[in-house]
Formats: sequence, structure tokens, C-alpha cells
Amino acid sequence: MKVFGRRGNYAYACARVKARKKFLLSRDVYSRLLLMDVHAIGRFLGETQYRDEVTHYASRYSGADLVEVAVTRNLAETCSDVLSFTTGRLRNMVGNYLRRWDTFNVKTILRGKVSGAQQDEVVDTIVPAGAFSEAYLKSLIAMESTRAVVEELTKHPSLRITPEVEREVVEAGKLASFEDHLDMMMYHDLLDVIEPTNNATKLLRDFIRREIDVTNLKVLLKLKAEGLPEDKVHKYLIQGGMEFRMDRLRTMAQSTGVGQILEELEKSSMYETLKPSMERFKEDQRLSGLTIALDEALIRTAEKFGRFYPLSVLPIIDYMVRKKTEVDNIRIIARGKERALSNEVIEDLLVM
Repeated sequence: MKVFGRRGNYAYACARVKARKKFLLSRDVYSRLLLMDVHAIGRFLGETQYRDEVTHYASRYSGADLVEVAVTRNLAETCSDVLSFTTGRLRNMVGNYLRRWDTFNVKTILRGKVSGAQQDEVVDTIVPAGAFSEAYLKSLIAMESTRAVVEELTKHPSLRITPEVEREVVEAGKLASFEDHLDMMMYHDLLDVIEPTNNATKLLRDFIRREIDVTNLKVLLKLKAEGLPEDKVHKYLIQGGMEFRMDRLRTMAQSTGVGQILEELEKSSMYETLKPSMERFKEDQRLSGLTIALDEALIRTAEKFGRFYPLSVLPIIDYMVRKKTEVDNIRIIARGKERALSNEVIEDLLVM
């Protein structure tokens, strides 16, 4: 469905989002969190914008579990709230962007089924901010089997679940192909609904295409490091990227190891952001630093686009990208503390 309707309340929505950005955690706060134990982190969050969720879940969870549930549910409330104060075409664009949470939630539910997680645990980790309502997601969680969940999902034409993809999950218990299929459909539909009718929506489309680039590069790095041949890597790649089109990705996938991928990254517009991590990789051969740098490059892109058009959908997307990154960082710190990782190791995993 194409974006349609009234233009939307850009000035009001952007003002609301600008006010919310002031509450995002700064680098200094992350430094303070790294000096705390996991229980102190929970108490600290209880005095911030996460207060309501920490208070609500404190009777059921503790430690890193409490932190993770509280920040995840706060993220869901934040996304839903942002959507609620947008109107017209702006609301349609934000709503379509938030459909990525449908993909996230379906993955979370299926992983819960495969791993045998308790229903309450899965409910507390979903982010009902997309087109699927919380009630519908809970109905999927309550189903007895993976087969039942997948059969229900096949009723949604937008997911375009083929019998082959369904068999992979139901009969073989393999989620990778199904999850990759969901990602492909999400990006295909998102590019389809965002028409480049003006400079701001063109930049939004470019941002989504950059996000596809980053997703593909992370997949390539991981699979080539594992030694997978080109024919197996290719099926995991998503069409629609901005700098890295399919022919370029196929050439990179044909290489042995990650050497040629690094050479291509040196030619890309992201190189300046990636350069320090690429130099470190040559010494320690750790992919985590490269994938984190790719995420940071994406954040820089969202920030730049948001500055170009301060009264458009772009500052709103920038805020939601930053909010998700904040939640991911808090979860990493809490889980790192729980596992007694050093502050240096945890800090290297953060996206700043």
C-alpha cells in the first residue's frame, strides 16, 4: 500500500521528539553504568525515564532480567507513543517503519517455542509497536507448537510465507531461513511504500537502503568468516542496498575469507567511520568490532539526514534508531555485568 492521506503534523511531532532526545543517555552515563553492579544499574534506571517499567516488573524479576525486561517494554511504549502523536502521511511512514517490530516479535516468539521458554518470559520481551497488536502476539505465544504459529502466520499475505520456508521451520526446526525471509519481505515492503516524492522522503528511502547495506555487510562478514561458499551466502542477502548492489555483493561473496570485503569497505562512503575498527581487526581478527562500527555508521547517517530536514520524518526515525541503540547498550552492560565481563570488554560491545 502506498503512502497516502493528509500531509501530517510534522512540526508538532518533531518538537515532541526533540524534547524526548534530551532524555537519551549520554556517553558519561554509560561510563557511570560500567562502574556499577547489575543491581545498582537497576536502581539507577528506576530514577530515569525507565522508572515505571522498573517499578512494574521489580516484583517478578531481578538483576539483569529486570533491566532487560524494563528497557525492552519501555522501548515498546516509546515507539507506540511516537506513532500515536503523528497524523496523515507522516503517521503512515512512521507506522510502516515500525513494522520491523512485527518481524522482531515473530522471531522472538518462534525462538521461544524452539527453546521451550515460558510464555510469560516471551510476552515480556516482545515489542508490540508494529502492525501486530499485543493481543495478537500473545495469542501466538499461547499456541502449543511452532507448527501452529507458522500456520497462523501464513494467513498474512504480506509475509508471503512459501511452503518451502514453512517446511524449514516446522519439519527441520531451522529458523535461519524463515528469519531471513521475514527480513527480506520487510525491506521489500518498506521500500515499496516510501515514495521519493520530495527530498525528505528520498533521504528516508536512502536511509533504508543504507540499512540494507549494513545488514548485508554484517551477514557477509559473518558467513565468509565461517568459510561458507558463495552459493550458500547469496541466499541470505537482501536486494535494495544503496552502495552495495547484488552484483557487488556476489563478487565479495566469491572471495575467500573477509579480505576482499575489507577492500570494498575501504572504497565505501562509510570508510572514515569504519577505519579504526578495520585497523583493529587486522590485529585481533575480531568481527564484533567491525559489526559495531557498521551500526555506528548507520547511526551517523540517521543523524545527518535528520539535520538536513528538521521538519520531516527523518528526525523521528533518527530518534527511534537512537532509542533502540540505547536499549541495546543497556542490555549489553547488564548482561556483561551478570557474566562478570571486564569493563573493557563490555565497552567494546557498545554502539556509541
